[in-house]
Amino acid sequence: MDDLLGAWALDVCDDTEAAAVQAHLDECPACAAEAGRLRAAATWLGAEQVTSPPAHLRQSVLDRARRTRAPSTLHTLIGAYARQVAALDRTLRDLTAGDWRRPDPRHGDLTGLIRHLTGNDARLAGDLQLPVVRMPTARVRDAWRTQADTLIQSLADDTDLEQGVTLAGRAGPSPGVLRDALVQRTFETWIHHEDVRGGLLAPPAEHVRRIVSLAVSLLPGAVAARGLARPGVGLLDLTGRAGGRWSLPFGDFVLRADATDFARLVANRRRPDHLDYTVEGDRRLAEQMLAVASTLGCD
Repeated sequence: MDDLLGAWALDVCDDTEAAAVQAHLDECPACAAEAGRLRAAATWLGAEQVTSPPAHLRQSVLDRARRTRAPSTLHTLIGAYARQVAALDRTLRDLTAGDWRRPDPRHGDLTGLIRHLTGNDARLAGDLQLPVVRMPTARVRDAWRTQADTLIQSLADDTDLEQGVTLAGRAGPSPGVLRDALVQRTFETWIHHEDVRGGLLAPPAEHVRRIVSLAVSLLPGAVAARGLARPGVGLLDLTGRAGGRWSLPFGDFVLRADATDFARLVANRRRPDHLDYTVEGDRRLAEQMLAVASTLGCD
């Protein structure tokens, strides 16, 4: 009888076979259930038009796909920036009026530091033709957060990460691309959070790796501008949670250090002679490279 159920479901049995199958199904609930499933499947095989799925099915499938697909590069960079913004904002929220007047060696006090950070965020917003906040004399935290949120919330999925924008820098603005500017915004927000707290934080490893990669991309031009470039290939062999290897198109050395410490050096928060590192090969050029790297931050 099992052999006939498929034929019965497809309606290709002769009258005798069909009658025999029907008689069996009347007495066998298990076969009747199986026959019902086969007949339903056969109905779909013979469908001549598409039947619309339940209304909720399309949205549930799309929602699941969005949760499981890999995030775009833009979303990854914006997410990293948003994470650092939220962390800094939690710290600023708890500052007293006296805390805001606490001296800062680069910007006078913490109010001046957040004004500086807001100004660099605003420069990028202006490059992208996004709203730029008016800096008030008070409530600088609100102005900074408004400007940061504008960057976080206003970039569309199809935003060109290679479009030209301005990168902040200790020596003044320089041309760059949006991809690097978003990494820089994440970097500067983290560093100034450490400035506000007066202590070290542990940023996610992927944030540090992107910061190191940005610094490595800027180093060749900065080294060449100082007349220090030499033939060969140098190697940064960085350790720790964010460790990895980065090649430099000059010199003949291998420099080993902790990746997060190197990022702090790039931010000018660690002096080259206070960095724990080792060198194989051209030590003098490696030391000169570290000195140049320490000038690449936004201060």
